[in-house]
Amino acid sequence: MRLYKSLINPLSENISELSFMREIGNLHKYYFINNPLYNNWVKFFFNINSTKKIDQIVENNNLDLLPFLPSSSFKYDDLINVNKSQIIKTLKSSGTSSGSPSKIYLDKTTSDLMSERLRLDTNNAIGNYRRPLFVLDEKSIFSDRKSFVARGAAIAGLLKYGKPINFLFHDNKFISESLALLNHYLKQGEVLLVGTTINVWLLFLNQAIKKKLDLTNATLVHGGGWKKIENLGVNNNLFKETLLNKLNLKKSINFFGMVEQLGSVSYECAFGNLHVPSCSRYLIRDPESGKAIEDGQIGLLQVNSILSYSYPGASILTDDLGSVDSNHQCPCGNKNPVFNFYGRQKFAEIRGCGT
Repeated sequence: MRLYKSLINPLSENISELSFMREIGNLHKYYFINNPLYNNWVKFFFNINSTKKIDQIVENNNLDLLPFLPSSSFKYDDLINVNKSQIIKTLKSSGTSSGSPSKIYLDKTTSDLMSERLRLDTNNAIGNYRRPLFVLDEKSIFSDRKSFVARGAAIAGLLKYGKPINFLFHDNKFISESLALLNHYLKQGEVLLVGTTINVWLLFLNQAIKKKLDLTNATLVHGGGWKKIENLGVNNNLFKETLLNKLNLKKSINFFGMVEQLGSVSYECAFGNLHVPSCSRYLIRDPESGKAIEDGQIGLLQVNSILSYSYPGASILTDDLGSVDSNHQCPCGNKNPVFNFYGRQKFAEIRGCGT
């Protein structure tokens, strides 16, 4: 197996459409050569029998014709492009929907690249400085540093923005010492709270109200678990309004990401919009035909990213519903397309779609 050599700098803030197409095409060719499972998949479902076909798709600028994997693929197969001896970290989804977690294998090159991309995007979202940080979870989520569940992996990327760092919960209850520290720092200045959306709503909120916390000086960064609380009739607007009215929280930053492409995370901007990350391009596909559909229409979200070297994650069809608006002129100044997330599709897992 040969090492992957990037054609461009994936950390750039301005990646042209031509550069992105060449890079993602190069990645697909790398997968085709180095990953037998991927090779068989694209031959069978996409009728792509050689790297020359990939080159033709790139030359014609047809991103929607490049092969993709359904996100469920990572639940059942060990999809690796490098020797297993090079894997330094395994990311796992919660596996709550099917009982089988997705497994994403990172070598040092991929891990470093994703960490740096995540750092740059997080800096833009919350600022590049440390402040008292409180994790709305238990320390046990980091019990195995080489094998993270999704919520631990997402939170780990934010810990470098905290000093000191405290965990608020043990056995689903506030730790009294951590709660006292939180109240202390809230009176001193800015505090950063990080956690999964589901934990904030179902675990933190009621206990915080009972303790009469005042989060005027807090910034909350949260993501994940939306599928569960949306079933309770809670959307992002109600989430924000409740935290503002009950706890005086004025700044809540939602983020969208997936364990299959952890380096491609989108943070909510100051105007409440999620933007496609610079290293990514999003497509929306019709759930019935599998064909790409136009801006503004709701369908299955396909996430294309150029950060996945050690596993075939360049193009992943999720079972999430979304839409993309490429022409939205957001007042925040971010010119990347805005996308909307509408939760998980309510029927069967996605199978491979053909040409």
